[in-house]
Amino acid sequence: MTEATNQAGPAAQDTGEILHGIDAAIDENAEWMQRWHRAIICGEAPDPSVVSQYAQFLSRFGSWMDLNRDQGLLDQAAFRALGRAHEDMHEFGRFLALKAAEGEAIPTVEYGAFVEKVRLFNTQARRIRDAFRMAVSELDPLTGVPNRQIMMQVLERERERALRTGVPCCIVLADIDYFKAVNDSYGHVAGDHVLRTVAGRFLANLRRYDEIFRYGGEEFLICLPSANAERASEIVERLRQSLANAPVPLPDGGELPITASFGLCLAAARVPLKQTIEFADAALYQAKDEGRNRLRLWQPGEPA
Repeated sequence: MTEATNQAGPAAQDTGEILHGIDAAIDENAEWMQRWHRAIICGEAPDPSVVSQYAQFLSRFGSWMDLNRDQGLLDQAAFRALGRAHEDMHEFGRFLALKAAEGEAIPTVEYGAFVEKVRLFNTQARRIRDAFRMAVSELDPLTGVPNRQIMMQVLERERERALRTGVPCCIVLADIDYFKAVNDSYGHVAGDHVLRTVAGRFLANLRRYDEIFRYGGEEFLICLPSANAERASEIVERLRQSLANAPVPLPDGGELPITASFGLCLAAARVPLKQTIEFADAALYQAKDEGRNRLRLWQPGEPA
């Protein structure tokens, strides 16, 4: 992809692929252990997946890790440690299997060390799998940004921080203009592509500590910590222009002009978070009533 705006979708896809890879690795490892025990206990000729010097890479997981070790989410310390545990387990298992094939008895201490290496790999794999399952449950699978499941928890945290420190915080609701017409005229595949692109452009133009959520349908909720109304308006204007100034390239080669409307509300000490969101929503509707493709700031005293 040449456009820096399609950043959100691949993250969700990578997470799903990793989950599938780790689940498969745990199942595959159990099968590999059965082959190892048949060779050791039953005296069968060891399978190549047990005694080959490339045994680690004969496994689907080992091959997948080797091909993708420096890419995306796999380029992290936790995955490098998991890869080392997988390699260590296979190398020691091969050493013991070759020893048994030559008629040597495997000392209890060495067998115990091997079992511990297997346990370590399985434990690390399950921990990473569980962490990614939690991440998947909190991410919108289409855009890759967090969903409403964790939104209120994050917003409450930021609101409490703002109240504690006295630093302002703003809530923004963004809605893609005429999105229903996109689905009706171009189909839901194009509509999904637009949603991913909008999420990507927003992410590319937010600060690193800002928070964005898929609020529902074509709406996004954005939390801007450490921003007063003026600073928040500058950030939102950057988001607005990221859409208005460049059409969305469609998969079929065409282009589609897309804009969004925004409602902004400054979080206040005596205003519950739910009401702050309602005020931002009221400002959003005013922006749409005034012609769309603009920001409207909610002012105290206006109806919600």
